[in-house]
Amino acid sequence: MLDTYQAKLTLYAAHSAWSEGDIDGVLNCYTDDLIYYSNASATGDAPLIIHGRESFRLMLERISGAAESMSIVDFFRFGDDNVGRATVQGFIKHHVTRHTLTGTFRQEVTYRGNRICQMREYHDAARMRTFWHIVSQDEIIDRVLMSAC
Repeated sequence: MLDTYQAKLTLYAAHSAWSEGDIDGVLNCYTDDLIYYSNASATGDAPLIIHGRESFRLMLERISGAAESMSIVDFFRFGDDNVGRATVQGFIKHHVTRHTLTGTFRQEVTYRGNRICQMREYHDAARMRTFWHIVSQDEIIDRVLMSAC
């Protein structure tokens, strides 16, 4: 059975890889059949649920293609149920507009072996949606202004 130290090490490795822009390093911390859940989706109508490592890769590539991001685990507790609970601090800065969102979010991490098989993230969904809406609108405006020159 996984111990607290190894569980923490795996989660820290995933966040460290993400902060360094190493998507393969992030994915190495997850099982092939992972389930990712986030209460913050683009539409806000329903949570975002992703099944599988390749679908998760696509999401991570889209985010890293649009923004720089960094995250660090602030608190971690591991239970007998093989679930880790963490509080994470982070930021995301849009490449084009340079708008930045900072904040904290919670993670519930289920492990199989020494890898993450399920990740549940709980963000301030309204702030997250607003950030992505603002940067997408500003990017459109920038393109229109640049094409007029």
